[in-house]
Amino acid sequence: MEYKASLDTLAKTITIGIFILFITIGQHHLRIILANKDGSSSIWIHSILLLLLVAVIVGSWLYAPQSYSIDNSEFIINRPIGKIRIKRSDITQVRTVEENEMNGTIRTFGVGGLFGYFGKFHTPKIGTITFYATKRQNRILMFTNQNKNILITPDDISIIEKIKRQS
Repeated sequence: MEYKASLDTLAKTITIGIFILFITIGQHHLRIILANKDGSSSIWIHSILLLLLVAVIVGSWLYAPQSYSIDNSEFIINRPIGKIRIKRSDITQVRTVEENEMNGTIRTFGVGGLFGYFGKFHTPKIGTITFYATKRQNRILMFTNQNKNILITPDDISIIEKIKRQS
């Protein structure tokens, strides 16, 4: 069964804002490249900066969670670049996350709004968590027997009972 993972208002706003910012910056660099007639080395610098802007957008989209799926043996996080598969037998606990547990969260290596919230984060109360989230509501935390903490945010939190029933 597949569970949707839609973006919250903040993630949508950040994503649109980054697009507008990057288009504005990109236009500036593109004008410099097109106006440069003498073939100086500044063309390379501006071209690399344009490619970097595109790489940030494409890379973030490729790794962003799109939905979650459950089958008989696996919990799956669907992303454009590939699926994250977690054996259901490896999941030791599933529960919702209280708001106060997220106080003091620090992004250690991840994305904080562009197409969602994903990557490595640290909270004082839980420790290191890998986020595969698209919103700041409906937070569900999964613990695995490999000592991994995984946070997901499906639109429908009834997924908890489905994971618990068959794990």
